[in-house]
Amino acid sequence: MNAANNSPADAIRDYVERTTDPDEVLSAANEAADEFGLLTPDAITGELLTFLAARAAGSSALDGHTPTGIIMSPACGVIGLHIFAGIGSGHLTCIEPEVQHQQLARAAFQAAGVRNNMYRFLPSAPLDVVGRLAQESYDLAVVDAAEEDLLQTVQATLPALRPGGLLILLDSLLDGLVGDSSRTDRQTIAAREADSALREMVGITVARLPLGAGATLITKNA
Repeated sequence: MNAANNSPADAIRDYVERTTDPDEVLSAANEAADEFGLLTPDAITGELLTFLAARAAGSSALDGHTPTGIIMSPACGVIGLHIFAGIGSGHLTCIEPEVQHQQLARAAFQAAGVRNNMYRFLPSAPLDVVGRLAQESYDLAVVDAAEEDLLQTVQATLPALRPGGLLILLDSLLDGLVGDSSRTDRQTIAAREADSALREMVGITVARLPLGAGATLITKNA
């Protein structure tokens, strides 16, 4: 890619991708996910996930507990690798109903040398189980949800997060389509309404970033 022919954002994205250290395990996990048609984080989003996981691990160390996270995404293997790169010996709960997606994640974790006792799979639809997780027991959650489920997923997940915990909604802004008032399809309307509701919700702090198709970061206020 010739950066001169692209926007500054494209140039930055290209630079990050070119300067990210290659990781054979992550590359293999991305390729396997691609074969199943799963969407995975780009290099910039992956770096952010690792960074945020490392911050969560640091906070949990100060508080004297093991860092813990939740992943709700078909690409839980790839996302999990980014998270494990930041939380080290923490523990992840992957909520994913599809057996094949679980198998991809297990293979990725095993290839990365992640011990079996550092993760678990809950083979259910996220909204069927996330609300039953122990309250105030998790440091971060990463969500890749259908637009119609965004707001309900946030509401169901927040109780599980510790005060100061972080919830990351991947691709929640639909490449900016939420800002196009002419788009009146069901998915765009749902994403737009979720974004509006989150900005008005009490007890959280929201940041929206131009990563992937648009990420929403939510901190549960202490």
